[in-house]
Amino acid sequence: MRIGTSLHALTDFGNDVKPFCQALAEAAECGFETVMLMNFPGQPPVTAGEGPRCCLVDLEASDPEVVRQTVAAAGLVPAFVYQACTNVADDEAAAQSGRAMGNLVALARSLGASVIIPNAGVAPAPLMPVPEKEDLLQRVAGAAMSALEGAPAEMRVAFDIHYGAAIESVADCERLFELAPDPRAGIALNIGHMTTCRQEGWNLLRDHLDRVHVVAWKDHLLEPPPEATHPVYSVELGTGDSPLERYAEGLRGNEGAVEHLITFEHVPLAEKKEALRRSLAYLRGLLGR
Repeated sequence: MRIGTSLHALTDFGNDVKPFCQALAEAAECGFETVMLMNFPGQPPVTAGEGPRCCLVDLEASDPEVVRQTVAAAGLVPAFVYQACTNVADDEAAAQSGRAMGNLVALARSLGASVIIPNAGVAPAPLMPVPEKEDLLQRVAGAAMSALEGAPAEMRVAFDIHYGAAIESVADCERLFELAPDPRAGIALNIGHMTTCRQEGWNLLRDHLDRVHVVAWKDHLLEPPPEATHPVYSVELGTGDSPLERYAEGLRGNEGAVEHLITFEHVPLAEKKEALRRSLAYLRGLLGR
């Protein structure tokens, strides 16, 4: 069983001032084994010499060998690559998204990763029932199938479950599995967003474990603090409202069948490293009970 974290859990999207090498070193110091790299076109690339002074980098413009060596030097494995590359607003956008996902598969392979985690596109409104967004789900599934065409057997597409996305509910996931018959097309079961959407996501572990390629351990508050501007609010594991025990129970005996990923956003930058360390200890205890 491997547990990883994402570089975005060690920085701030709006204030990405933590150097790439420092973020990797901190992830390893916390005890993580794997890391999710994130591709942000237009950001500084990773090349020979001094690393970029940020950790949200342009992986496509980076030297893949330097990236591999830098991650390995930190004692980590680059298991996942994330990019918000999915737009399924219409057929043309979905076709372009399929090509972008295919490029992401190739990028992940060049970096030694076997799982890509793309977003799942945006829905017109949160918590829409499946029939009202059937066209979006068909496009998401088609894009995934296109990206996996000709890809090696070990490659996986794991859509990030997200509040307000085309895929945000248990029913959305099950419809995706019907529309995309290739079992390599699956999900990153984002527990926090399942919590925000009031979904019993642990049932996916019972009924569709083969399509859950990643369990993203996130803990969300059901009632964000007054200063929050969005219903999604993620905190240190074990301090929010996500029923993490239910997911651990759902995995019992199959913990090694999936990749594990701990992330959060709404933790102050100065506290993120120690919050990640505590979150990892919490999850290991939870899965070990």
